[in-house]
Amino acid sequence: MSSDKNSIVSISALISGDGGEVPRQGMSVVLTSIFLMAQMAGAGFLALPKGWLGIPMMLLFCVLVGFAGTRLGKSWVMLEERWPQYRQPSRQPYMDIAEKSLGKTGRQITLVSLIINLFGSTTVFIILISEMVASILMHSTPEGQCGLTKCQLVIVVGLCVVPFTWLGTPKDFWQASLLAVAATSTAVVVIVVQILTDTESLPDEPHYPNPTVSSFSLGFGSILFAFGGAAVFPTIQNDMADRSKFWKSISCGFTGILSLYLPVALSGYIMYGDQVKSNILLTVNLTVAVEVAIALQIINLLCTFVISSNPVFQSVEDLLHVPNKFGFGRILVRTMLVFLQVLIGLAVPDFALILNLIGGSVISLCTFVLPPLMYMNLVDDKSGPWPQRTIPLWERALLVEIIIVGVIGGICSTVSSFYAIIVASFHKSCFLTFNECEE
Repeated sequence: MSSDKNSIVSISALISGDGGEVPRQGMSVVLTSIFLMAQMAGAGFLALPKGWLGIPMMLLFCVLVGFAGTRLGKSWVMLEERWPQYRQPSRQPYMDIAEKSLGKTGRQITLVSLIINLFGSTTVFIILISEMVASILMHSTPEGQCGLTKCQLVIVVGLCVVPFTWLGTPKDFWQASLLAVAATSTAVVVIVVQILTDTESLPDEPHYPNPTVSSFSLGFGSILFAFGGAAVFPTIQNDMADRSKFWKSISCGFTGILSLYLPVALSGYIMYGDQVKSNILLTVNLTVAVEVAIALQIINLLCTFVISSNPVFQSVEDLLHVPNKFGFGRILVRTMLVFLQVLIGLAVPDFALILNLIGGSVISLCTFVLPPLMYMNLVDDKSGPWPQRTIPLWERALLVEIIIVGVIGGICSTVSSFYAIIVASFHKSCFLTFNECEE
């Protein structure tokens, strides 16, 4: 795949491998819905918010993020109406929308946000994989022995994924993203059944504390991470046969995601209360079925890591003028980037803390703030000879409300998450507990 400056890899590029052209028929509404679910399903459902307030928040945010996503889809349709070059597949659709609506500065801010989003999310994947492998090893290790700790496994996982990052393009892995839906669906069924039938690990009296400002803020970040796929929505829409029907795919995709998230969040909190762990898979009793579900999630996260990391690698290589071919430059840059992720994982081994920070900051920006803002700016731009559009008062009020919620909630979540990370760095850092086994 040839690399444009600061490019974000599109699905069309992943499939074709050459900057690619989508087959003329493109993707159907149903297939697009599956891709949307695949992008959001995975790490998000493992750390859903704790507390009764989290359920209505999840329902509300699902509607708000979904609606903002439909406006993002309409924004791309407007680009096609106004500038003919966008009727062809684009490798940077989100940034193209940002540039036409917010200017060059908006494009750069969007690019940086997306890169931080992907880099932070894939760092979470390394920690998650390490945590789940550690749980399986602990279960199979004789009592009294330690085996590899999660901190040690962070390094092992980093070493294992490095060679795969040297590939020029993940075109041979793009089908793996579709497995995310199947893997997550299987894991959800296993978790819910295990929770409802578990008699060993359930607390005698589950405790349901009242929400605090801190818990609400952290819950905001985790929910946004769970629904935070807006950064790739235009990329997926770009590969549709009829891009004007993207709103239908959004509706189907978000309905499917909600049907996966709600049973886990409800059953987990009802049965365990505030004792539910950050990773719901590690809360339930570790049976063979749960181990299979964990294995499926590990495979899913490994494949997603390779695909999601590629845009970050390409952007850094473009910045450093590294040749777009296999060689020492590529190996060095990508190895160092994974090494940096491993260091972050060792410094903050609690994946939920990074998840909340990413969710409250860049995901909040890309999901709540930018889509409504870009859409309103495009509609309000009357400077060209293109078809004129208007926004009903109720819709504009809702879009402004979405932006306000994103800004206020994002700031609170970011501050709370950053504070939690600072506190955790003095107690939970692997640099302090590298060889200590977890109970």
